[in-house]
Amino acid sequence: MRQLPNLKEFTFAHLSLTSVPAFKCNGLEVLNLGENKITNVEFDKWATPNLRILKLYRNYLTSVPAFISDSLEELYLGWNKITNVEFDKWATLNLRKLDLSDNSLTSVPAFISDSLEVLDLGENKITNLDFDKWATRKLRILKLWRNSLTSVPAFKSDSLEELDLGWNEITNVEFDKWATPKLRKLYLSVNSLTSVPAFKSDSLEELHLGNNKISNVEFDKWATPKLRKLYLNGNNLTSVPAFKFDGFWAHTKVHLERNKIAAIDGRILHRILMEFSHGDGFLHLDVCGRRGNLVPSAQRLIRGGKEAAPGSWPWQAAIYHVNFGDIICGGALIGMRWVLTAAHCVVGHDVNNFLVYLGKHFRDMSQDDEFVQKMKVTQIFVHDKYNGWESDIALMKLHDSANINEWVQLICLPFNDDISDDILDGAEDRFCGPHPGKVAGWGRDASNLATDVLTEVQLTVIPKRECRNKIYEITGNHPASISRSTFCAGERNYSSSIVNENAKGIIPITPIL
Repeated sequence: MRQLPNLKEFTFAHLSLTSVPAFKCNGLEVLNLGENKITNVEFDKWATPNLRILKLYRNYLTSVPAFISDSLEELYLGWNKITNVEFDKWATLNLRKLDLSDNSLTSVPAFISDSLEVLDLGENKITNLDFDKWATRKLRILKLWRNSLTSVPAFKSDSLEELDLGWNEITNVEFDKWATPKLRKLYLSVNSLTSVPAFKSDSLEELHLGNNKISNVEFDKWATPKLRKLYLNGNNLTSVPAFKFDGFWAHTKVHLERNKIAAIDGRILHRILMEFSHGDGFLHLDVCGRRGNLVPSAQRLIRGGKEAAPGSWPWQAAIYHVNFGDIICGGALIGMRWVLTAAHCVVGHDVNNFLVYLGKHFRDMSQDDEFVQKMKVTQIFVHDKYNGWESDIALMKLHDSANINEWVQLICLPFNDDISDDILDGAEDRFCGPHPGKVAGWGRDASNLATDVLTEVQLTVIPKRECRNKIYEITGNHPASISRSTFCAGERNYSSSIVNENAKGIIPITPIL
């Protein structure tokens, strides 16, 4: 290719180039060859003495030639098919940033560089890392996210500030063998850690351990005086760990959402709050099952039930069918974008047939107020064992996250089988009698009329044997559907019920939580 004019920046991106000519341009500083079909680059034939930034991302490269450049500072090779890189043949005296993410590397050879500061090896297939053979005295940021690492070598670096090991298969980390005096951020989210060993660092500010399988953390053995953010969300913790109350935690924000914490030891919580009172620390726990300030309303009795006070069921979702122009079912908001409902409400329907209303009280759409959130549905997941009766459960994914406020809240989900078989079979509590429960929705009343407001009714769990007998008395059929995965609820005197199917007063229910 003939010599190019003295351009400083040139772009050949988004074309269908399969090869790259020999570039010769004394003034060129930035060259973008991204998103082509390039399979090979003969960099040794180039004459670009001032090239600082080279972008070759999203091509078809399977290997990387020996780069020799005194000027190159940033090299982007992400989203290729590179399986090997011979760093020992490179001569890039000023290379500061190298992106090799989303390739097919399975290992990384000994990396030697006096200039490299940022190295991204994320989304490869790396299973092992001999970090002790590296010589990268200026390396500040190392990204190894989304690889196949099962263990972590003893990192020793006087310069490393940020290390991303998230989305691997790591089961153990021997922090006591590390020597990283400047490490500020460590990402170990989405791995297979079950515990966290004693962590000691005078520099660490952020530690991400979310979405592992951690069931135990011994904070009392930690020494992290500068730690400001600790993420332990989405693990298997059943209680709030006991902190080491030495002043180190006063400014730390600790995230414990989406664990299995059912109760908090009041003494531990008091000590934590006392610790945080000396700084701006904060303990993040799940916010669910919380009702806002209830608004009094005229409550009309509906077949043993009554109109729910506005705001008393903030996790209640109204599922509206566009073609029918009405609410056809209810649901529960279990996540910021997830509604749990019955499979029979949604099976066989397209996502575009539904709208989901949150914070709703009145059935009539014209009576909605500013608190109601209207959501589209992007996906529907029906239980794979749903057969028209059993496993009557489905999930609806919303197009946007719910805005959590006084009127819209998440419902709390149990992490274990908290409801015993005795309770589900109607066994009576020795203090309170039969176990009661509540149901809310916009269903039909005893006159078979749709209620025009959100209605709640209290029902009692009925023993299965009695339930079978009552249904037989009413229908003349022996119900085969009352199994271990269902329970019955209603009133023995039929004064209160939800009208459902043919059974009056007692209803077989499939537990969905």
